[in-house]
Amino acid sequence: MCIRDRYTENRYQRNAKKEKEQKGMDEIKTLLAKEAIRDQIYVYCRALDRIDNELGYSVFAEDSQVDYGPTYRGTGRGFIDNMLEQHRHMICTHHMMTNILIKVDGDKAVSETYMYAACKMPGKEGKTFTVEARCRDIDNWECRDGKWLIVKRTVAGDNTRIISHYKDLEMYNTSRDDKNDPSYAVLGEIE
Repeated sequence: MCIRDRYTENRYQRNAKKEKEQKGMDEIKTLLAKEAIRDQIYVYCRALDRIDNELGYSVFAEDSQVDYGPTYRGTGRGFIDNMLEQHRHMICTHHMMTNILIKVDGDKAVSETYMYAACKMPGKEGKTFTVEARCRDIDNWECRDGKWLIVKRTVAGDNTRIISHYKDLEMYNTSRDDKNDPSYAVLGEIE
């Protein structure tokens, strides 16, 4: 093998190594973006259940749009205000997100998240009832100033029902619509 061939081969190997390293870095950036988006999805649930408007605003871009079918159409901030005003009249709420599919392309991403919510409400004659909602949040995301925010949300309502209650159990270690819930103290320990 002549010197020129060895030089070409070494240059090819160096380029291949750089490409592999770059691909690895791109994969890490994608994983970090997915984790940041997933965290925002969980923050959204916490904002709803703790009735924390400011926390809810932190998930949506200022110019975001939400289509929640017959329930709400407008801005993300308006959606948070509307939803939390309704939650203030409920006894308690519980939101869970599952089956989170996220696709990332640079500073843009899309996601589909299955959502389950149980909202206990006061009924007639001191009896309560629960509205159980199962839907999918279909979101468009953008990374703005280093933070992933929802710019467009479409909610697909798949299965909602009302469940009557005959006996309620007492709630414990919980608080809503203020910062007295124990989760604020624990999560505040690490900033």
